Amino acid sequence: MSHDPAEDAVLTLAFELKSLVTELNAALAAAFRPIGLTCVQAEAVMALDALGPVTLSRLAEHLVAESGHPSRLVSRLVDDGLVVRTPSMSDRRAVVLELTERGRGLAADAREARRPLLAECARRYGTRLDDATGLLRELRASLADHRSDGRTDQDC
Repeated sequence: MSHDPAEDAVLTLAFELKSLVTELNAALAAAFRPIGLTCVQAEAVMALDALGPVTLSRLAEHLVAESGHPSRLVSRLVDDGLVVRTPSMSDRRAVVLELTERGRGLAADAREARRPLLAECARRYGTRLDDATGLLRELRASLADHRSDGRTDQDC
């Protein structure tokens, strides 16, 4: 911690966010385990179901992939028969990813598996979630601007 209470508040928020992600991932992992998917796999099949046929780069944007392209994830989904790759009609260098029938079924199963957790959070926290989400979006945008501007000594 720092010697400034305002700075401590920022550090505490960062810690709570990291802890929240860890706890949320653990809860989702438990929900997806019975259908045989990891959190990342479930997120990917649900994204592909929502987006329809997309390129790997578009899927990566949607998943907010932190570790580069999710090509290993997609390869695993292809190997498991959940996704097919087809050449793009508009860009010969690209491939289009699309769920198989089995993949669409697991996407529906994944949405259903996470529903009780989402419903419970919505019931408990209601509109407070909208306020928290708004604050987090504002903070994220400010930090992105801060980073892209190369600022180091200005407020976020």
